[in-house]
Amino acid sequence: MEPYVDACYSQNTTSTATVCDVPSFTSAPSSNMRYCADSVHRTSACATDIKYGNHIDKQRYKSLRKWKRLGKDRASSNAEDAFMLRLLSFNILAQNLLEDHSYLYMNHNKKALNWKIRKPLVIQEILDAEANVICLQEVQEDHLLDITTSFKQLRFDYLYKKRTNDKRDGLLLLYRSDHLVLMEYAKVELYQSGVELLNRDNVGMIAKFALRDSPQTQIVVATTHLLYNPKRNDVRLAQVQLLLAEIERIAFVENTISGPKYLPILLAGDFNLEPFTGVYKFLTEGVFEYYGKGRSLEPTPYCSLSNSLIPPRLCVTDNCQHFNILTQRLRREGTGRVMLQNSEVHNENTPTPCNINVPQQGDVNVDTSRAQIIEIVQGHSARFSSGTLTHPFNLSSVYAHVNHHGEKEATTHQDEWVTVDYIFYSNIQPVERYSLPTVNQCAALSRIPNFVVGSDHLCIGATFQLPKKKFLL
Repeated sequence: MEPYVDACYSQNTTSTATVCDVPSFTSAPSSNMRYCADSVHRTSACATDIKYGNHIDKQRYKSLRKWKRLGKDRASSNAEDAFMLRLLSFNILAQNLLEDHSYLYMNHNKKALNWKIRKPLVIQEILDAEANVICLQEVQEDHLLDITTSFKQLRFDYLYKKRTNDKRDGLLLLYRSDHLVLMEYAKVELYQSGVELLNRDNVGMIAKFALRDSPQTQIVVATTHLLYNPKRNDVRLAQVQLLLAEIERIAFVENTISGPKYLPILLAGDFNLEPFTGVYKFLTEGVFEYYGKGRSLEPTPYCSLSNSLIPPRLCVTDNCQHFNILTQRLRREGTGRVMLQNSEVHNENTPTPCNINVPQQGDVNVDTSRAQIIEIVQGHSARFSSGTLTHPFNLSSVYAHVNHHGEKEATTHQDEWVTVDYIFYSNIQPVERYSLPTVNQCAALSRIPNFVVGSDHLCIGATFQLPKKKFLL
């Protein structure tokens, strides 16, 4: 469907723009639900569009953002066999961060930076994607109701997690409650007191969903917004280690002869890192040796990282698993308690030893940074401070980060046009992705935010085919 800002006026003559009375509608996949933008936003968007003459820029931008089929295989058209899950991820730029860092937007049109202008552009772009799961970053807490109200009529429910301490923005995960049932969730705080690499206020959010019409078919969706500082890939690596441990806990199904089995996983957000750098390699290759590398996770002759990234008292193994959870699974005893601090979980926000309520044989030494290998049961061990991280997922990126001509794609401008936003997936088939412009195409667009794009990031999206009745729990 055409967005309402395009449908609001028509050029009936060469000199007159006529505001229309007919609203535009959008609907989520496989749904008859319809949503009409409210008249205040419609009028405001029309007036802005006419005043600043952005029809050409809007059409140019739309031509760059198309849903593209992936591969040659046709997706199943039988709703009884598969569910089509469309995920959209978007850093919408919190207004308070824009105002606190106004120097970054000195060369922008100041009127385009107003939240009253940006909000309808952001919301309409999200609605136009017709996604049934939406992961938003930099959602200002006092704008939460303002945003979620726009999706309530489409039967979206949501989870929200504000960044820790005095930060005013956070993550918003919206999902179609008539399509998906929320089974379990975790709001992950990547701030852990007393840990230098984890003293930033970033957060993550993880949700396990079941299909409403096929409850045995389940999927895990996670989103995050990692540290910005371009020089601190070591911090982002430590943050990812914690996030993956929580994903592992929620996505685990059972142990099999060939290894642990996990639900399909989608991981999306603003990772603040470029493709094929250290953390990206870790996510997509499943292993990364950080020992001896610098904070950039590149080789360095000085100030290199030691064998210990995070302290063992957090009880997160070098395979990105919670030691207590792993011990409980394998020994079938103990509490499986997570040792991470969380300000929303009172009474459990003080670090305690990994050996709480588990047998004493082979417990973790929380007072050393030396490498440890702890045998939990025969054939199964946990590693700490080994200098290398691994994870048990086979994650891939939806985007290749270059087009078929070898030109780099981009999602935001950080001194130059770069990609920092990603959708990673495991155990599920992507069938479409929302195309991204190349660096050269971005350079030809006006600086964002503008009167066409409401954020300083471009949204990303993908459609996945989830076979029904495959995962019997």
